[in-house]
Amino acid sequence: MPLHRPSFRPRAVALGLILSSQFLPLTICSTRAQDMGEASAPNAPTPKPKAKPRPAPAVKSAPAAKPAPVALWPAGASSISEVYGDWTVVCAREGTGPATCTLMQAQGSKTDGRRSFAIELRTPTEGRAAGLILMPLGLNIEGGVQFKLDEAVLGQGAPFLSCSQEGCMVPVSFPTLATDAMKSAKALTVTATRPDAKDPLVVTVPLSGFGPALSRAVALAG
Repeated sequence: MPLHRPSFRPRAVALGLILSSQFLPLTICSTRAQDMGEASAPNAPTPKPKAKPRPAPAVKSAPAAKPAPVALWPAGASSISEVYGDWTVVCAREGTGPATCTLMQAQGSKTDGRRSFAIELRTPTEGRAAGLILMPLGLNIEGGVQFKLDEAVLGQGAPFLSCSQEGCMVPVSFPTLATDAMKSAKALTVTATRPDAKDPLVVTVPLSGFGPALSRAVALAG
């Protein structure tokens, strides 16, 4: 009669179910606890962007003071004489008519006031400033005079017109190109030869103040 050996598989299955039922709640509880922890943890606040500093307001500089306007002619005046450096501006007018203005410079003896050299230029008209130069006596009349502006030769020279007890007259007419160059130059030299001398006579005419003097003369004559 055959013997039947008891089978232990149902118990093993039952034991497996029991073990599974014992650990399953732990797994579920652990998962739920983790989920609850994550759900209960507050979200970290988002940092707010820092406000950019406002630029300092620009400081407005005070407007430069404008020079006070210079009256061209004093009330009731019929003549004006003003000094600009080495030059003198002399203007004259009659009533409300146009004024006549001259730029001048003189050289000579301080003891007796006698002039040995003088130059006078009128305000430019038609692009040229005409005038006269007074040279001393005892010069070679036929040779005329020559001009230099600093170290540069200026023009072709000018002839003598006539002579008197005061000296010899030389008419001149400088173009605008020459008078513009005289504004920035240092000196105008006038040279003339002597009949009995090897060395010529050289007269140096300082040009300090020539530019302002010419501008003022033009304004007064206008």
